[in-house]
Amino acid sequence: MKGLLRIFVALLGLNAGFVFAAPELFESIAAVVDGKPIMRSELMGALYQFQNSPDAGSMTEKEQFQFVLDRLIDDKVLLSRVARDSIQIPDTEVDQRVTMHLQGLADRQQIDMATLEKAIRAQLGMSIAQYRDVLSRQVREQMYIGRIRQMHVGSIKPTKKEVDEFYASYKDSLPRQYNCILVSHLQMRIKPDSMIVDSVKRVAEMLIDSLDLGMNWEILASRHSQDTSAQKGGDLGYFRKGLLDPDYERAASRLNNGEYSENPVKTAMGWHIIRVLGRKEDGIRTAHILLKTIPSVGDSTSVLDRMNSFRTSLTTPELFAEAAKKWSDDKETNFRGGNLGWFERSELDSAYIRSISMLSPGEISEPVLIDDSYHLFRLDDSRQVREYNMTEDYSKIEELAAHYMENQKLASLVKKWREEVYIEVRIKE
Repeated sequence: MKGLLRIFVALLGLNAGFVFAAPELFESIAAVVDGKPIMRSELMGALYQFQNSPDAGSMTEKEQFQFVLDRLIDDKVLLSRVARDSIQIPDTEVDQRVTMHLQGLADRQQIDMATLEKAIRAQLGMSIAQYRDVLSRQVREQMYIGRIRQMHVGSIKPTKKEVDEFYASYKDSLPRQYNCILVSHLQMRIKPDSMIVDSVKRVAEMLIDSLDLGMNWEILASRHSQDTSAQKGGDLGYFRKGLLDPDYERAASRLNNGEYSENPVKTAMGWHIIRVLGRKEDGIRTAHILLKTIPSVGDSTSVLDRMNSFRTSLTTPELFAEAAKKWSDDKETNFRGGNLGWFERSELDSAYIRSISMLSPGEISEPVLIDDSYHLFRLDDSRQVREYNMTEDYSKIEELAAHYMENQKLASLVKKWREEVYIEVRIKE
C-alpha cells in the first residue's frame, strides 16, 4: 500500500482538475463563459490544489478563491478562440501525448504500466481507459491553449538588457531548485560506413532514373520508401520554414511545384528523393522517398568501444569537457563542454533517469543507447536546494523572462477577449 500511495502522490502532482478534487456535497454551475459552464466541483478542485501550492501562502482565502476563479475564466475565454481561429487537433496527436504522459509517469516512479494501472484503479477508483479519457480532455484543452498562444503571441526572444532587468526585478521571487543535479554528456551517433552510404545512394539514383522514365511516384514511394509516410505517397504535409532538416529544406526550396530532385539528398536519416507538392506563404508541402542508411553491427560496436574508452580515460571534468567539445555530436551542448545545466531530478527525461539516478558526483555512466546514439552522462554536482544565478543559469533565466513577457502579452489579449464573450459568475465565495 505504501508503494501505491507514493504513486498516487505523483498522480496528484501531475494532473489538475476535478478528478482529484476534495469531496463535494452538491454540484452546481460556478460560472458561464461564452456558453460553456465552469462547474462548482471544477472550481473547488482547482482551489483545493492551489491551496496546497507555495503561491497560495501569501494570499487570503478570498484572494485564493478569486485568483483560481479568474484563472478558470481566462482558460475558458482562451478556449472560446478555438472555433473563431479554426483550430483542429487530431485525436491521434492527443492520444500520443496521453501515452507519453503515462509512460513518463511510470518511468519516474520506476514501475511498469501494469503496476501503474493497478495504482490508478486502487487510488482513483477508475480503469485505465476511464483515466485516459479524463487525461485526453485535459490534454486537448492544454493543446488548444498552446496553439492559441502560439498563434496570437508566438515566441518572444528577450534581449540581454531585458533578461538583466527581469533578473534584477524578480531575483528574489524566482523559483528555487530542489533535489537538483548538474549534468554533462557526450553523444556519439552511430553512423554507417561509407560503403553502406554509397550503396544506398546508388539505389536512390536508380529510383530517380525510374521516375525520369515515367514511373508513378506514388507506386515507387509505397514500394521503396522506408518512412511511415510511404502509404500516403510520401506526403509529409506542410512545414514552416526552419522546421525541416536544413539540407532537405535547401533542396526543396530549389524545386518548383510538382518537380522532384534530380539527385538524392542526404540527411542524418539517409537519402531522400524530394518532391514539392505545394507552397504557402509560411511553409512548403513536400513528399519524399526515404532510403535509410542503416549502420551495421560493426558500426555500433565501434562507437560503443570508443565510448567505453572515453569513460575510463576522462577522469576529470576538464578532460570530459574537452572531449565533448571535440567529439560530441550534440551541437546544442558540445561548444560548452557537454554541459546540460542544472535539473531537478523530477525534470529528467525518462530516457535518462535510470542512467543518472545511481551516479555520485564525479562519476560517469555506462554508455547509454538512446535512439541512434550512445551517450555518456557525467554527474558534475548535486545539491538539495539552489537558487538561479546569471552565471550558471542564464539560458533558464532567459526562458523565464521570455515566458513572463509572453504571459504579459497574452494577459492583455485575454483582457480584450473577455469583453467579446458573455461571462456570468453565479457562485459566491
